[in-house]
Amino acid sequence: MAYIWVLMISSIIGIVIGMPKAFVDTSINEYITERLCWSREACKEEFQAVFICRCPEWSYCQSPGRYYNAYCSIVDTGYIWAQHAKENSTNS
Repeated sequence: MAYIWVLMISSIIGIVIGMPKAFVDTSINEYITERLCWSREACKEEFQAVFICRCPEWSYCQSPGRYYNAYCSIVDTGYIWAQHAKENSTNS
């Protein structure tokens, strides 16, 4: 029980002093396909400069670091690969 309290208190302290929760990388803009990712499918593979698929709007393309495979996750910690919004193509 004491362990849970320590985790809760350390999380609160981290929020209060403004510790960053994640690093967001916006360097990738291209997709192999614009389809949604399947469950447990990598949204970005390590050392690749393109996304494999797009994560649902309620999730992040997240990895433990820059040089790891990234997967769709609801957790916004670690290394977040920002997936830019879809561009609406309209005929003018």
